[in-house]
Amino acid sequence: MKEKTQFTLDRHRCIKCGRCVNTCAGMVLKFGEDGYPEMQEFERFGWRGCWRCQHCLAVCPQGAISIFGKKPEDSLPPVPEEMGAFMERLVVNRRTCRRYLDQNVDTQIISRILSAMSAAPTGGNAMNVEYTVIDDKERVKEIWNKAYPVMEEKAKQHIYTHSFSDFYYRKMKESEKSIRKDDLLFCGAPHLFIAHSNCTGKWAEDTKVNCIIATAYFELLCNAYGLGTIIMSYSSEVLNELVPEARRMLNIPPDHYTGLIVGFGYPEIPYARGVQKDRGNKIHRYSNKKQDKKRN
Repeated sequence: MKEKTQFTLDRHRCIKCGRCVNTCAGMVLKFGEDGYPEMQEFERFGWRGCWRCQHCLAVCPQGAISIFGKKPEDSLPPVPEEMGAFMERLVVNRRTCRRYLDQNVDTQIISRILSAMSAAPTGGNAMNVEYTVIDDKERVKEIWNKAYPVMEEKAKQHIYTHSFSDFYYRKMKESEKSIRKDDLLFCGAPHLFIAHSNCTGKWAEDTKVNCIIATAYFELLCNAYGLGTIIMSYSSEVLNELVPEARRMLNIPPDHYTGLIVGFGYPEIPYARGVQKDRGNKIHRYSNKKQDKKRN
């Protein structure tokens, strides 16, 4: 199997530092008799061999390693330390957006976000999460036209998804008069993103977590590009439980988990600043108090 990794080492660059060996999650990189790292034979990709994580390529300070046909010079450089403040502002300023401009997002922006999403983490580097993106607002309207009338008719019969009731549906309908722009289903979002995967078998729950992680990464990337986002569980419930025909319009396999849907687009109402939430009483920090006193 090791030939399939296309692992190559430029011995003119390699300084035998061992970083690649010490970060190899599959433990298939070892030092050869000449002191250079080399790929060992393994049974199969995953827990019994190479994890396909490319850490060896990423960690090499000399750019001496290529793997899977990927060259180190084609990788993006690390984020500088000062970007930490930018990330802090991004997290603090992200908001749920429920009002959008009725226009498509620049396709180049969506493509860049999806390219970055290739690196979203998965447990065991399984890379088993798929992404479905509706990047045309007219297609979203087609799905909405299929799902919304059925949802409304079911509500008249007091039939709801597992998490809803008369009270919650009534509150959502009330919000259509202001915050949701006549659309409690997708909040008028022109685009939809769904992270999904086959969630059967031994690792079903782990796979669901991978989908949730991907959803969070996608939302932050959208916000970094100035887009508005909303993470919707109710919309997913409607498509899964009430209007399966609408779900089929997404071409997502029936055995795939779709717990969350992200609506995204250009926000109609931009926010001027972040809010000031305080969760100090929910942060349990175990510090070395003696060391903290010395620093102070």
